[in-house]
Amino acid sequence: MEEPKIDDFHQAVRPFLLLSQLFSLFPLGGLFRAPVQEISFRWISLRTLYSVYFLATALLTFIAHVYYSATRDHITTEAISNTIYYSMNFSGAVTLFTIAMRWKTIMSEWRNLEEPFLHYPYAERRFWTLRRTIAIVGIFMLVLAFVEDFLHVCSVYYTNQQFFIRCNNSIPFWTLFYEREHPKIFHYLPYSLPTVLVLEVTHKIFLYVWTFMDLFIIFVSLGLARLYSRFHRHVLRYKDRHATGTTWHQLRLEYNRISRLVEYMEGIMAPIVIFTTTSDLYFIFIQMYNSFQFSASFISELYFKFSLGFLIFRTLAMLMAASNVDVASIKPLNVLRSVPMSCWSIDMAGTLITYELVLLKEAIASRDDGDFCAGGKKLF
Repeated sequence: MEEPKIDDFHQAVRPFLLLSQLFSLFPLGGLFRAPVQEISFRWISLRTLYSVYFLATALLTFIAHVYYSATRDHITTEAISNTIYYSMNFSGAVTLFTIAMRWKTIMSEWRNLEEPFLHYPYAERRFWTLRRTIAIVGIFMLVLAFVEDFLHVCSVYYTNQQFFIRCNNSIPFWTLFYEREHPKIFHYLPYSLPTVLVLEVTHKIFLYVWTFMDLFIIFVSLGLARLYSRFHRHVLRYKDRHATGTTWHQLRLEYNRISRLVEYMEGIMAPIVIFTTTSDLYFIFIQMYNSFQFSASFISELYFKFSLGFLIFRTLAMLMAASNVDVASIKPLNVLRSVPMSCWSIDMAGTLITYELVLLKEAIASRDDGDFCAGGKKLF
């Protein structure tokens, strides 16, 4: 019987890494070459220069916004929200850039640890392969993000059009539009087409980075949880069955391979998880607070409600995917802990007895028969 097609993490996620290059993220070469060793990061390349360009313009945008807000008579909630938005997304973009620099090493380590689970007896023919799952989740999230951005454009266009008609039509509409939407920039720079283009590109990349940080966490979580699921389905065959001590020993070693990969990725993903969770939760609270004071046109209200719903859905999806790694790790662990006594080897039994003796010794050493009241000891 022919073995199922290799369903590894790198092949599943690389289409979205390539898409991200349009938005200055993951400036890597060799993404679609078979071995991960072909992945390359080069400082002197158009991809990297594009990424550095965004980081530079994003930093300047953040500085201009902070300086503009600090020189006003009072700081509004909107100014604080925008400061947090720019700072979190800039920090996330820098973190993703550093991950891209190490992506070859990261994927080499990932592939080395996941290799046994890509073949028999772990590989299975399933409709919901990792590649298909990541593709559906990623496309669905990006489509929702596109709809949100479209509604935002329609909302601000309508609002500025009404302002232009009713309040101020002394200057061209598009000049008024951008000066009202980006006062922090056009307070220091005159309106011009090159400035608008740079501003629009930077703004769209900011939006993509915000969405992609959630997606990236979801992708990594799906990949790790899938390894535990493959191992769990395999180890269930041995539940309550007699197997040699060598078999159980090998199963524990393979479970440890996945756990080592999870620990390795935790160190890499920790900054992104912090930035993303902080940003998402803050803006959920801000949007909910603003909902009690919101009153505008139908299209603006539609955008606001859709944006809030999408943000809550995206945050919950990210948190649930991340927490599912722990849930998936417990299922096979319960099976491994239920080794029948008939399968115990001399070494295994000796290890357990030694462990029990150590615990007993510690319990005896910590026992205190003195006066409870005099010694200030606890009852338990």
